[in-house]
Amino acid sequence: MATLIYARLRRVSGRVIDALYLAENLDYARHVIQLAEQTQDPDLSHLVKRLKSVLNIAETGEDSQAESVNPIHQDGLILVEPDEEDIYRAQVSHRYIGALR
Repeated sequence: MATLIYARLRRVSGRVIDALYLAENLDYARHVIQLAEQTQDPDLSHLVKRLKSVLNIAETGEDSQAESVNPIHQDGLILVEPDEEDIYRAQVSHRYIGALR
């Protein structure tokens, strides 16, 4: 879904997005959805609706995943405990080093 939005958004508006980051980060996905909605392209609108359903992003901007995160309060800051998947995604070397064709 992210690559389809990437290609269509590039054709319609000339904007280039990061498709991998779009699939991983809900805040970035919301930003890309706003960019796509500004183009008023019917094909892009259809893709955005499908992306919202895949990522469980409601029309109001609230998502179901934000409710499942348990924040940790410490010294007035809200911290989120990373899980194994977050740690794996934070390691950039697995994505680029040794993966070049």
